[in-house]
Amino acid sequence: MSRGRTGRSFVGRRPVRRGRARPVAWFAMGVGKVLLGVAPVVTVGVWLATAPVFKLKPDIGVETGARVSEEWVRARLAGLVGRNLPMLSLEDAAARLEHEWVREAKLVKNLPNQLDVRIVEHEPAAVFESGDRSWIIDRDGRAIVACERAADLCGGGVATGAGNTLMRVSIQSALLGERVGESPARNPGVTGLALRDVSGEVLARTLKRAIDVSSEVKSFDWGRDVFAVGVLSDDDDYLFERRGRPATVLVRESDLTAKGSVFELLEGAIREHSDPEVVDLRFRDRIVLSTEAPGSGGSADGVKDGDPS
Repeated sequence: MSRGRTGRSFVGRRPVRRGRARPVAWFAMGVGKVLLGVAPVVTVGVWLATAPVFKLKPDIGVETGARVSEEWVRARLAGLVGRNLPMLSLEDAAARLEHEWVREAKLVKNLPNQLDVRIVEHEPAAVFESGDRSWIIDRDGRAIVACERAADLCGGGVATGAGNTLMRVSIQSALLGERVGESPARNPGVTGLALRDVSGEVLARTLKRAIDVSSEVKSFDWGRDVFAVGVLSDDDDYLFERRGRPATVLVRESDLTAKGSVFELLEGAIREHSDPEVVDLRFRDRIVLSTEAPGSGGSADGVKDGDPS
């Protein structure tokens, strides 16, 4: 007790301390808010993963081509029927569709329980012949399937030309054939994985180039009768086989536009003049005609006589 100036006495008051919230309480409040926000998400997740309505039904929608049947696709995916569709891995499902004719498998989930599959098949571009073996190849020069498993495209195992719509491709140079090998690289398939094949990749690039040159040849009137192309060297020499006469045309890729156009203008006159078996367009200042087929010793044989100049 103390006295003031006026003599009056007064009693001092103690300061009131306000209590602070304890950390444990704040933590509990935070956890509660998080749980309130997460609980609906967890509930929905559990429902998506367990609800019977999301079980994949057997009637899988399939769109495919001529080489891969709908029955084959459904049989490969039969083990997935009844599984939860939202939780299903499309990558794993696509891996089940590995097939020599399948270039890509596109899978789409249509909730609640429908799976649709679209198969994109390889498009055959040519028949590659090497000795007694033949393969169907695509535009990239990669092997799709051996001819013994696609006889309808290969004319009974070996392309026959007139009865076959696919271009025949071969390596005419023995030296080049030894370097690039005999078997083209295969496509990686739907998984995108393939064994590394160095010689096969080199051969595939060589075949792709031959197919591209063949497509350019088809733009000429005389090229419409071409059914086979032979690679004469790793530069740009090619031998084209035609139905009718002249049955063989040799040309360099670098000169194809110019020399092919000249031959287009002179083809009729050339046939009337000598009706040659072979026309060699690889020379700079002349066209060489021969009545002998390549390999029989004639001057138009680009493999034996060497590089023309």
